[in-house]
Amino acid sequence: MIKSYERLKKLNKEKTRVPRTVQDTIPVDIIYKDGIFRSGNKYTKSYRFLDINYKIASGEDKNNLFLSYSDLLNSFDSSVMTKITINNRKVDIKKFKEDILIPLKQDSLDPYREEYNNMLLAKLSESDDIVQEKYITVTIFKNSIEEARFTFSRITTEFSTLFARLGSSCIELNAEERLKMLHDFYRSETEEFSLDMNDLAKKGHSFKDLITPRMSKYHNKYFEFDGKYGRVLYLSNYPGFLKDEFVSELCDLNKNLMYSMDIITIPTDEAVREVENKFLGVEKNITDWQMKQNRNNNFSAIIPYDMELQRKECKEFLDDLIVRDQRMMLCNITVVHLADSLEELDKDSETLKAVARKYVCELETLYFSKRQLDGLQTALPIGVNKLNITRTLLTESAAVFIPFRAHEIMQKGGIWYGQNAITNNPILCNKALLQNPNSFVLGIPGSGKSFLTKEEIEFLILSTNDDIIIADPEGEYDPIIKAMKGQIIRIGTNSKDYINAMDMSEGYGDSGNAIADKSQFIMSLFEQLDTNQDGISPIDRSIIDRCVSLVYQDAMKNNYIPTLKHLYNKLLEQNEPEAKSLAIKLELFTNGSLNIFAHETNVNIKSRILSFNIFNLGKQLKTMGLLVITDAIINRVNENWRKGKRTHVFIDEIHVIFENEESATFFASAWRQFRKRDAYPTGITQNVKYLLSSQQGTSMLSNSEFIVMLNQSANDREDLARLLNISEEQMGYITNAPTGSGLIKYGGSIVPFVNKMPKGLLYDLNTTKPGDRKLLFN
Repeated sequence: MIKSYERLKKLNKEKTRVPRTVQDTIPVDIIYKDGIFRSGNKYTKSYRFLDINYKIASGEDKNNLFLSYSDLLNSFDSSVMTKITINNRKVDIKKFKEDILIPLKQDSLDPYREEYNNMLLAKLSESDDIVQEKYITVTIFKNSIEEARFTFSRITTEFSTLFARLGSSCIELNAEERLKMLHDFYRSETEEFSLDMNDLAKKGHSFKDLITPRMSKYHNKYFEFDGKYGRVLYLSNYPGFLKDEFVSELCDLNKNLMYSMDIITIPTDEAVREVENKFLGVEKNITDWQMKQNRNNNFSAIIPYDMELQRKECKEFLDDLIVRDQRMMLCNITVVHLADSLEELDKDSETLKAVARKYVCELETLYFSKRQLDGLQTALPIGVNKLNITRTLLTESAAVFIPFRAHEIMQKGGIWYGQNAITNNPILCNKALLQNPNSFVLGIPGSGKSFLTKEEIEFLILSTNDDIIIADPEGEYDPIIKAMKGQIIRIGTNSKDYINAMDMSEGYGDSGNAIADKSQFIMSLFEQLDTNQDGISPIDRSIIDRCVSLVYQDAMKNNYIPTLKHLYNKLLEQNEPEAKSLAIKLELFTNGSLNIFAHETNVNIKSRILSFNIFNLGKQLKTMGLLVITDAIINRVNENWRKGKRTHVFIDEIHVIFENEESATFFASAWRQFRKRDAYPTGITQNVKYLLSSQQGTSMLSNSEFIVMLNQSANDREDLARLLNISEEQMGYITNAPTGSGLIKYGGSIVPFVNKMPKGLLYDLNTTKPGDRKLLFN
């Protein structure tokens, strides 16, 4: 007899009560705001834990995750009962529309909003429209709520550490969140739910009135409430060997379903004593059998196979407990699922049983109405276990029922980036929830990076009042800027649109010294003036820094806006020959034919949607043009920040800025300043090698919380894998990937995705395929 288990059974035992009302079927007596439920002498608390990408992890990573999950199971105290639950719930279409769809504004852009909303709804209908939520519920036996809170505080700290090792996180649920979960199962997510405990107390109502079904009936092999039919199954037979895909496949059913695994851990000393007794019993049986054979003069008889197998298994079990740090666990697995009709329920039950048989397991129906009720209460994450059904497992055997599958990203206020390639659910990312909103979009030509970036820009234009600024070296974004009523500034040798490279707004820079930051920018420009040299010398730096300071001093004194021409003149005034050399280098760009950045700004750059088109600058000036545009964007971001307005910055062909050190240093400073000034920068490039060849570029990429990786070249894949710790299995999603498919790194998660927009108004604006463009203009 295992004393700890018998003690738990005694504590867990309740008086048999026939429920007189539907409310009586909820085995909870008292709830507390912090999420603790009390039932008799039991206190329970639930935690939600996030999924991880176990399915696409490498073999080595899977092994590490398996061992970490085993450590989590080993941490369970033998004085508590633990329940791990997977909740398959249907997506609430009404709530989805409220959270995700773009409201119409009765303006000229509404046709685009309607098409975008229809596309989102169509993509949702293509998916399983099932979201998996995962919980762990702990039941303890204490004399008071204070003792329970102290114990749960310790358990919460342990869980936080252990789930962090798995790459997941553990979130405490409060009373409203736990009741909402039960409400959605018993009733429907389409019904409103809100918990006001003060209001309930005033009216003398029970919290159970908010969650229970209006009608419930329990039959021999199923139950029903409010027009829904349900059934509880339990896992009755386990094989000696089980694959870790079992739970994942079992929970793939596209129905409302809850899978629960109840675990009771046995103290190691009791487990060893129990197994030793079993072992001694087996040895005694073998000895008795041999003595019987000897009395019959059968001295050469071989010990029967079943006895030899029992001896071997007992010895292995004992070695596992003593040598391999395994723990004995008593487990019970239940599954409850719902359907709209009895026929559908029977069909789903057979599907679940077929999955179990595929893995040499047996799922059996709980017979009799009382057992169905007990099974339902056990399967739900309430914290009770009313089924006296257990199976003895070791830690490794219990860990095979690993609940992890694939990480989902479906966040309120998120932007649609496609569908999860594993689960087919929509990927909705909200950068505001990340530690920083810095982003990159990486992919070879034709992989779909411009198309995906345009989708994001369109969503921001249609759904927010934020400012959008684009640095467009190839003129790719002109169609959407025109359609969305934005402003295009064309900067080129034949253009009359000018941007002053010496403009400097209040709060410029991130060092606290605006003149010094502007000097850094001017140094990066000089490095572009003569790319045949090995950069600018320390003497050149000192002269540039001095002259920039003098130019701004004169401008402030005489109240004028300085330009590069003023800097050119100031260099000529210096005595050093190096200053004359610098002036000569600058002359072509101030008084010569390439003087487009030496004029005062003559265009209105206050438009909410702004695109700098530098397609006509030519190769010689393109990098310089990107630097000047970035500097102008810094000024705009600072102005918006002072107004409390967010800015989204998109810089295409960002790799050219990292071709030399000064440009990279300036841009890294701008990148930091964007983040500090509530700007969301996104860099787009097809040449990851250029980016990673710069220390600044590597740092920016590794510190960015949001990275979209489309199809990559072989060398780029290897570099990204090393930098971002991408496994071989994950690499398969960016190797010869179809257009619009790849990986999204969102915080610490890497999720494979597929992005396919149907043809229509938005598709026509975004496509760069020659065939599509030809059809469009014909």
